[in-house]
Amino acid sequence: MEQDWAAAGSLLDECPEVSRIALASAGSRRDIWLAAFALDGRIGRMVLGASEPMLGQMRLAWWRDQLGAPASARPQGDLLLDLIGRTWADNELPLLALVDGWEALLGERPFGAADMQRFIDGRAGVARGLAARLGAANAEVRAEAAGRIWARADLAAYASEDGERDRVLDQERGAARAEGQLPAALRPLAVIEGLARRSLRAGGGPMLGDRLSPLVALRLGLFGR
Repeated sequence: MEQDWAAAGSLLDECPEVSRIALASAGSRRDIWLAAFALDGRIGRMVLGASEPMLGQMRLAWWRDQLGAPASARPQGDLLLDLIGRTWADNELPLLALVDGWEALLGERPFGAADMQRFIDGRAGVARGLAARLGAANAEVRAEAAGRIWARADLAAYASEDGERDRVLDQERGAARAEGQLPAALRPLAVIEGLARRSLRAGGGPMLGDRLSPLVALRLGLFGR
């Protein structure tokens, strides 16, 4: 997939910073990770930057339609959609869950408990889907747990008021601790989970918010913990 990787290199700019760092540990299957991370970044910008919820819903509806259609029936020329067609064909349900999760954040602020849970479920769904796509089906439940931590860290960072952040942090404190290490095939997810957990312990904020974050990411990428 090296040719595909070169052609889709510009999609790196669409990935959130923490996802770009996590990609460094993706190995030979990085095209699958890139498709998921770039979709997460693109949809996230649509939602968080939407001035009118209706416009955001229309854009998300387009993505939902494309991901629900056979790859052969989709328009060509969008690097991200083309990459998804090559790497996730006939397995797009987790990506649809991600879109649905982001849609929950189009509502009024502060985020309601149900909206936050939908977003968390969407991230958990794409994390489980990554495990399935990468041959780590025995780690799907563990991957879901990592996806939820990833989601809660982002929700805390997106919080517009202390009460909103406090609800996320309370949920994190009440969540069951994920047991066991993620397998090597899911090392990028281990990087994100570790940085997310660290951010939540510090009270929320960017996952790469201090000078030690890159060193923590390097350790997680090498050892998974």
